[in-house]
Amino acid sequence: MQSTTIAPPDDDTAELVAAARAGDGVAWRRLVLRYDGPLRARVRRFRLGHEDAQDVVQTTWLIALQHLDRLERDDRLGGWLTTIAARECLRLIRRRREVCTSDLAAIDSAVDNVAAANREFARRWLSRTITEVVDELPASHRALFHALTEAADPHYAEVARKLGRPIGSIGPSRARCFKRLRGMLETREVGADFLD
Repeated sequence: MQSTTIAPPDDDTAELVAAARAGDGVAWRRLVLRYDGPLRARVRRFRLGHEDAQDVVQTTWLIALQHLDRLERDDRLGGWLTTIAARECLRLIRRRREVCTSDLAAIDSAVDNVAAANREFARRWLSRTITEVVDELPASHRALFHALTEAADPHYAEVARKLGRPIGSIGPSRARCFKRLRGMLETREVGADFLD
């Protein structure tokens, strides 16, 4: 399963970002060449029309250029671009669903429907992202994750029995698994604020 980060960072990504931040146009062009294709592929996942997808890509690059100084880790440009593009796709989808009417009840209903649709879209996108990340976990962590998430209130005894492990190993293994999963999501810059 492919990573949700739009391109694997090369060793010199951080150097190129630092140089671009300092005004080096060649460094910026190299970053655009490296990440533009994967960024466009990522935006296509939102199934926008061609022009809308072009707008999102252009807006993503503009935001990245304008706010390059806000990138906390220069080696994570790909994840940052992914987050910007996803947010821009969701904003565009929200704008497309706006309704022009003088009927206040219809407006309220449309706003509620758009909000619900946006939440559902974001939930599905996040669910796919988590599935992709879980698929990248080692087999033992993947099995544990699935055993722990099959039921709303999993009991360690049942999980231990399913996995053929001692019950005392489930808690520490769970902590390691979820720590690794959190780190992988953070690498893709998917945090709690994404759905804000």
